[in-house]
Formats: sequence, C-alpha cells, structure tokens
Amino acid sequence: MQEEYSQILLWIQRLGVMRAFTLFCLHIFLFWMIEFQLSTAFTRRQFMDSVRGNPGPFPYHTPIPHGPYVVGCIDVMIGRTRKGTLMRVYYPSRLSDLQSHSQHWTPWYLGKEYTHGLSTFIAPSIPTIFDIYFDLQMRNIATPAVWGAPVAARKFMVIIFSHGLSANRSIYSTICSELASQGFIVAAIEHRDMSASASFILTPSGEKEFIAYESAGKIKEYSYRNQQLKIRVAESMLALDALEKINDGTAINELASDFNLHQLRGRLDLSHPVMAGHSFGGVTAIATLASDQRFKVGVALDPWMFPVKDELHEISVKLRQPLLCISTEKFQTPANLEAMAKLNPATTTYLTIKGTVHQNQCDTPFVVGHIGRILIGATSSLDPHIAMDINNRLMLNFISNHIGEQGETVNKYIPYLETHKDKLVPGLYGRGKTMYGWDPERKSFWLPGLVKNPESGIRH
Repeated sequence: MQEEYSQILLWIQRLGVMRAFTLFCLHIFLFWMIEFQLSTAFTRRQFMDSVRGNPGPFPYHTPIPHGPYVVGCIDVMIGRTRKGTLMRVYYPSRLSDLQSHSQHWTPWYLGKEYTHGLSTFIAPSIPTIFDIYFDLQMRNIATPAVWGAPVAARKFMVIIFSHGLSANRSIYSTICSELASQGFIVAAIEHRDMSASASFILTPSGEKEFIAYESAGKIKEYSYRNQQLKIRVAESMLALDALEKINDGTAINELASDFNLHQLRGRLDLSHPVMAGHSFGGVTAIATLASDQRFKVGVALDPWMFPVKDELHEISVKLRQPLLCISTEKFQTPANLEAMAKLNPATTTYLTIKGTVHQNQCDTPFVVGHIGRILIGATSSLDPHIAMDINNRLMLNFISNHIGEQGETVNKYIPYLETHKDKLVPGLYGRGKTMYGWDPERKSFWLPGLVKNPESGIRH
C-alpha cells in the first residue's frame, strides 16, 4: 500500500497541481459512488439493522460496544474559556436495549471546522480535496451511544482520554464507548492547544468561537510541541478537577443540554483515576502521570515521544504508576522506541499488535471508507475490527488488574487475548521507518513517506 501511495505522489508531481486536482476529484467522485454500493463490514451490519426495522437516522455507524451496559454520551464544558474543560463523556446507562434507541445515537461528525483541521494536517497543500471527501463521508456516521441516556444507578471508575495530533473528542469513540460499556465513565478531552483538528470556547453571549488547528510553522517543531504538551498536561489535570466537581454536584455545564449533570453526582469512583491517550495523547498520558499522582494507572497507545525527547529522565524518575504502552507495528521507529525504553522499567509494560498501523487505535478505519483508508495510509493487514478488539481488551485487562477488588471482578478478557496471542509481541517492537517530528522530511502521521529501504523489524 505504501508503494501505491508513492506512485500517487509521483503522479501528482508529473501532472502538475491543477490537472492532478481535476483528475483526483473525478476519482473521488467515482469511488464515492462505489462506496454506496460496496460497503465495509460494519456498514453491512448496519444494512441488516435497517432490514430488521431499526435503521436510525444514520446510514452508518462505528463498531457496537461489547460490554453489558448500553452506553450513554454527553458533551460537557466546564468554564467558557480556554482555561476550562471541554470533553465528551461516555458512561454506562440504565437503558437495556441499544438498538431500540438508535434514533438517538450520538452523531460522530462534529462539523466542517473539524474536518477542515484534519484535512489541513493530512494534506496541507490540498486540504480542500479532503474537506469535500471527509464532509461527505463522515457526516452520516453515528457512534452507538445513546445521547443523553439516563445514568446507571451505581458508582463507576473513571478514565480520562487524551486525543492525538489533529484529532478531537469524537474520533476515539470506539475505544471510549467500549470502555464505558464495560463499566467505566470515560471523559474524552478536546484540547485547546491548537493540536486538535478544531475546538471551541464560548463568548460571553454564548456563541461558539472556534480554535483552529495550527502547525508549528516557523517555530522549531520540538519547542512548539513541547509547549503544547505542557498545556495538554494542565488540561488533563483540569479534566480530573472537573470530574471531581461533577461528582460533588457543583459543576455547571456551559453547553445547552437536556441532560441534568446532577445525574452523575455521586456516580464517579475517583479512588483510582486512569489516564490514557493515543499518539500525542499517549505521551500526554505519560507526562500527566508524572505530574499528578492522583492518577493511579496509565495506558499510552502508540505514544509519540518526540515532544518529551529532552525531558525523558525527569519524567521517568517521577513515573511511579503502572503504565501499559500498546504499539502498532508500522508506527514505531527506532528513535521513538529508544525514547520509550527510557521510561521507568519497573512500572512500564510494552506490547505491540502485529499487522497494525497507527490509525488502528482510533475510529479512522471505520469512518473514511475504502478509498480514504488507501489515501491516508490507514490500511492494515490485520482486520481493523480485530485490531481494535485486541487493543481494547489489552487496555481493559491491564486497567482491571490495577484498580483494586472491583477491577478483579471485571477481569474477564484473558480468553480472547489467549486466542489472539499470535498477534502480540511482548516488549518494544516496531517496523516503522520514519516518524513525524523525529524525521524532518516527514510531514504527517497519516501519509506514509517515500521509503526505499526494505522493511525490517526493530526490537528492544
């Protein structure tokens, strides 16, 4: 697939931008028409839902959670400024049947501001092409979590999740809804450091003021990302503060909502908060653990270590909580693996899922369609549903082993992981060759580089 992408780049260079733009748009249109005829695995399941009489308002959806709880979902903003917190909260609900409430599933699409930010990061020279494609592809997708559902009547452990570069509070819905279906309250932060595809604050009159994604520009990449990381860590700690306020009933949601936030009063078990994240969010999770001992467990998915490359010793010394690092095979490079190896060996566990790419740890393979997966390098040899299931069960198994007696009662994921143990590599391992930040010529996490060297596995 990487060779196909290399050919696309050479094709664009030879034809010229305008001609390539026109032909590309024609290809997008043709493939878009094909998309409606040849669905992916999850849209075929949605088609069967329609046949059974439960089509819902959306023709497509991300994978259904496996846990015993029907998941509820709500957006929460505590404070209207950048010093506040914006997060999407996934929680176990009192509802007993997910399909019968499909009319109220959560819209995955957040708006054109968000798809434009994603396009700007993926293809900064031609974002408009991806704007059109993503808007068409993503606006009709739902997350199988019931918007504003009543909260289940018991306490649940909490997980805070930090998104990656150019991502947002919606793009990890498969992970977050799965965790919530298994009995956790998950707060997916949307960072306001301009690393998100977009975000927003509220003006005094209540209007949305959007914060656009911005690249480092002329600022040195490390300085820019390191400063963003510090903001992200502060925001993650503020998110835990916000959950504490929600739990004691003093929080006010600045967003218009029919959901009464007092439903969550006394429902959050804050004895063992978990900090998790992916990519830039993965290193955010690591740095937050080192900064705030209130967090008792950490999970870093494909952590991008570049923003802390000069602070690794300081972080490792402060990192005392159990930490699980789950890597994808095609993302991790020698430079990033060497940085990960400097984390506290006494508390850190490393695993790699074979046959996976960076985007297997977010919703991307489920929402961009066939051609989208090819264009942004999101195709994997391992089925994306299996990759996601393995990732989620690794997270759940690790978390449940480190949150006390309640965790032991939900530790039921070993049989599945035993079945797929041939797809796991213990320790630090990767087959990536270039990575954004570490390699100046690499301009994106998403688009594979033009690599001439044959693949080789790197193991630490």
